[in-house]
Amino acid sequence: MLTKKQLLLKVHLAKGFGPASELRLAAWLVTSHNWALSALEIAQIACLPERYWTTFQASFVSRDLQVKCAHHECRVQYVTILETAYPQRLLETYCPPVVLFYRGNLQLLKRPCVAIVGARQATQYTKQALQRLLELSPATTIISGLAQGADAMAHEVTMQKGLRPIGVIGTGLNCYYPPQNERLQQQVAEEGILISEYGLDVTAKKHHFPARNRIIAGLCHSLVVTEARQKSGSLITANLALQANRNVYALPGQINHSLSAGCNQLILSGATPLLNQRLLMDELHYFD
Repeated sequence: MLTKKQLLLKVHLAKGFGPASELRLAAWLVTSHNWALSALEIAQIACLPERYWTTFQASFVSRDLQVKCAHHECRVQYVTILETAYPQRLLETYCPPVVLFYRGNLQLLKRPCVAIVGARQATQYTKQALQRLLELSPATTIISGLAQGADAMAHEVTMQKGLRPIGVIGTGLNCYYPPQNERLQQQVAEEGILISEYGLDVTAKKHHFPARNRIIAGLCHSLVVTEARQKSGSLITANLALQANRNVYALPGQINHSLSAGCNQLILSGATPLLNQRLLMDELHYFD
């Protein structure tokens, strides 16, 4: 018989199940002593809409989905929301992922964490600012999304400074998006931890990235926006961080530069202007 952990994994990798249904199933499993369930029973417990039952049952029964993510050669492990090893900060957020796949040191998720987000077209202003701002305690971790621009710069500067990187991606852990970040992604997994809620071989989809951003916002203690346009994914991440009661900082920029418009607007709305690393250090001191 499958363990609760294995059951959640199998459901997570099956087609037809969404995050809300997974959370309902996980809540039921907390107090259940009998989880030898048929696919139909699982669908009913999770209140899965009937229009998805056929898809889910066929996917759940047809193959051993557990094998799909347990490729030892990829060194991929997973943790579920039912385990004490699951990052507690994520439990404070809206719709936390029921299953997290990872490569690297899971214990890093317990350390003080700063998230860095910004534009894919980030300029050298972002990199120069990060070189000055990331003079932090070695116990600090830096989280970002391994996209082009500000994300890649954040990971590169993090490792140059001897800090531990946390990368959250919107694909399976054996996929690379953008492709040119393959080497950087491998380095993040080796020196820190790489995280995804998607199983192996899942490629990038547009809706994966807002979902990824909620994990970034949930895992951090503080979030920094370096450069961002007035309407951007970085501002969505900042709003998610505010909803999770995280501190949000924005790097002030030139008023005539489009990539500064988002940050300056955040400051006008109440975000803290990030003028030096002391602001971050003073805040993170409470989480050591």
